[in-house]
Amino acid sequence: MNYWPALPCNLHECHVPLFDYISSLSVNGSKTAQYYAYFYLQFLPIHRLCNSSFGTQVNYEASGWVVHQVSDIWAKTSPDRGQAVWALWPMGGAWLCTHLWEHYTYTLDKDFLRNKAYPLLEGCASFLLDWLIEGRGGYLETNPSTSPEHTFIAPDGKPASVSYSSTMDMSIIREVFSAVVSAAEALGRSGDDLVERVRKAQPRLYPTKIARDGSIMEWAQDFEDPEVHHRHLSHLFGLFPGHSITVEKTPDLCRAADYTLYKRGEEGPGWSTTWKTALWARLRNSEHAYRMIKHLFDLVDPDHESNFEGGLYSNLFTAHPPFQIDANFGFSAAVAEMLVQSTLKDLYLLPALPRDKWANGCVKGLKARSGVTVNICWNEGDLHEVGLWSKSPNYTRLHFRGITVAVKLLSGTIYTFNRQLKCVKTYSL
Repeated sequence: MNYWPALPCNLHECHVPLFDYISSLSVNGSKTAQYYAYFYLQFLPIHRLCNSSFGTQVNYEASGWVVHQVSDIWAKTSPDRGQAVWALWPMGGAWLCTHLWEHYTYTLDKDFLRNKAYPLLEGCASFLLDWLIEGRGGYLETNPSTSPEHTFIAPDGKPASVSYSSTMDMSIIREVFSAVVSAAEALGRSGDDLVERVRKAQPRLYPTKIARDGSIMEWAQDFEDPEVHHRHLSHLFGLFPGHSITVEKTPDLCRAADYTLYKRGEEGPGWSTTWKTALWARLRNSEHAYRMIKHLFDLVDPDHESNFEGGLYSNLFTAHPPFQIDANFGFSAAVAEMLVQSTLKDLYLLPALPRDKWANGCVKGLKARSGVTVNICWNEGDLHEVGLWSKSPNYTRLHFRGITVAVKLLSGTIYTFNRQLKCVKTYSL
């Protein structure tokens, strides 16, 4: 979340330290993937596995590299010590790898893709391919699997935390595999053996499913949720920051995501509030996105705060409690998502603008995928004009409230479009 604003807020150089860190993680992570480590886990009753606390060996004997959910300045990659509900999650490196492809989609920097991103994505995908196992119906699954820090009620009526193929696991793997295939196409490496293996695995990944109540299932089975207002939104990763759930391509899943957010409620720590803002924005729901922004600005008294309350301290640090910087950085990305959304081929203007609350305004210097810089002004809740420019020739489709226009942008030229998305002015830089 700390790096979410780096790309849409046009700060891509701030991504570089993260990529250097991922490189360090990949070195240690290759040892964690190859060899075994001894660690102590305290398990809640584990559905389909066991019911005890014990020391255990993780012996992946896998290729590539892996990072679990906790690291440090020494680039720790092995599992942590503690309860499996929060200490057993080998998807940390895979989540980080999604930043690599995203960086390319915003910058179109092929040298970065070839020399930095693609080798790391290859290693990550290699581990994931080895980690997946064939399950029921021929699906590829993760097992054991958790939905970070959340539990469910197992069929025997007891609380449990570990099952198989949590929705977050599969969503992250789906993003990484998609990135590998797309990166290979961009680099002319679609025929690589690894890419072929990834392509064959993609349609077999366990799918995101809708529960009986109409929400997104958090686990592979429709377990009872003992804490429906839990702070985490792990099973909505495919909506944001992922791309497997979209308004245009998966309307049924979007409706289920909408209900999932409604069930989760508005309370939660600052980082959860920020994530909910971005999720509502992806659903193009300006009213709820704005409600979450208002909630983030609730004043919190550090001497009288409750667990996972959220809001702001008087110094504008976001509350967890205690202070966590994630929401401060993530907030900027969530607001940017309300104003501009994009793919490599499409640019959506003011998709989640709260028209009655932010009736008039301008934003300058946001970045869209494919390397387009965006300036937007709006009056009385309606688009006034938008300025676009790109360092390289670019073809994109502009979208605004039912209007779609295909445009060609020449490098070094600023284009100004009116409310009807008609180009009314150009000038060279």
